[in-house]
Amino acid sequence: MRLIFIRHGDPDYKNDNLTEKGKREVALLTKRVCSWKNITQFYQSPLGRAKATAAPSLSALGREAVTCSWLREFDYKVHMTKNYPDKARVGKDVMCWDFLPEFFMSDKKFFDKDAWADSKLMKTGKIKQYYKQLCDGIDGVLSEYGYTRNKKGFYDVAKPVPNRNWSEPVDGYHLKSVKDDYPEEPTLVFFCHLGAMFAVIAHLVGLSPMQLWQGFFVAPTSVTVLNSEERLEGQAWFRVERLGDTNHLTNGGERISSSGYFADVLDEAVSH
Repeated sequence: MRLIFIRHGDPDYKNDNLTEKGKREVALLTKRVCSWKNITQFYQSPLGRAKATAAPSLSALGREAVTCSWLREFDYKVHMTKNYPDKARVGKDVMCWDFLPEFFMSDKKFFDKDAWADSKLMKTGKIKQYYKQLCDGIDGVLSEYGYTRNKKGFYDVAKPVPNRNWSEPVDGYHLKSVKDDYPEEPTLVFFCHLGAMFAVIAHLVGLSPMQLWQGFFVAPTSVTVLNSEERLEGQAWFRVERLGDTNHLTNGGERISSSGYFADVLDEAVSH
């Protein structure tokens, strides 16, 4: 199974829409999405900027997307504790993953995939509840296609796609894979947000989402791909194949947006 996550275009957060730059980004993204084959289903966040990003692709392909409330941005609030370095934020309700490094590194629970939501800060909001909703949401979608999360944290596959790894295992790396020979294998595309996307990925690969929120960035309209490795029949584990790919922007001469990033993005856009 292949999962493709697309962050919305350069955002106009005030109006929950896209900027003019975002619309240019989406035009380039749409060409890319329309080149993909065998897309099983599209999903989208209920927020306007995600829907505006998805709409041109859906229209061009004559498809519809399933709108999922759990796929909305993970922008839930916590009440900032008194030991935060920026005293202007102390005692205020702030987004649950926008922290300075001094604070983020001060609590070991933030790095624990099972305990991060039980940290003192997260307990000042309903973060554990919202994260469970998101995890239940993605697991519910996967279960519709025969991928059921088990108590060990990986996925049982109801109808495994034949794979030579089962009968002809290769020691080390470079495993033989014939997954692409089977077009019926599900490919799901999600139009959503940086925060929600990282929360989903953390759940799928066994990490604390705090590590992704604090340590990684994906630009507007970037493409992130996960694939299920099924090295044993009936068992699946998801791995990130591509993270934040913006080739459509670079090749189209559109600069990469730094929205959600506190540094300059490497500019590789090729003018045409």
